[in-house]
Amino acid sequence: MGVERVPSALGFLEVKGAADGVAAVDTAVKAALVEVLQTKVVCSGKFTVLLAGQTAAVEAAVAAAKKEVGASLYDSCVIGRVHHSLYWAIQDQFPEGSGQRDKAFPRVGNSVGIVEALSIAVGLEAADAALKAAEVNLFELRLGYALGGRSYFAFTGTTGAVKAALDTAVQVASQRGGLGSSCLIPQFNAAEFLFMMA
Repeated sequence: MGVERVPSALGFLEVKGAADGVAAVDTAVKAALVEVLQTKVVCSGKFTVLLAGQTAAVEAAVAAAKKEVGASLYDSCVIGRVHHSLYWAIQDQFPEGSGQRDKAFPRVGNSVGIVEALSIAVGLEAADAALKAAEVNLFELRLGYALGGRSYFAFTGTTGAVKAALDTAVQVASQRGGLGSSCLIPQFNAAEFLFMMA
């Protein structure tokens, strides 16, 4: 990972198979000045590509890659002004010394919102929208791995903030036709948290 700070935009592609996935990466980096942050093979034979850069460059790179792979594309998204918590959670890390990891864990009595999306791209867009909609802390992000290509995320905060974030995430996922399920858990219990993290 070469980006040391949160980039202006992220681009994400879910492609059918490794061959088309590699072709998508090659086309993207030739189309615009972007950095490849991550490529992975996930459930259901998907090859995922995560790009970063200036918004216009990421949009151009994703558009070119989509054209290259055609019908092999499962889903994609471009997220401008990506929320810093989502950016670090995608890589399962947080900036050193920020204290964000400890702050993100649910406190007894706080509420929790959980959203499941039918694709990784929809999950990323919905999570970003939720984090921007209200003052909540992301504490779990699962992206397609051992989930049959689905994704889910969980966040915590006051009941009002969690409800606002959840409503926004559900709306975004529903508009994309990719909402799996969602719930709001008031007064989250520590035992539930340990179960979720297992």
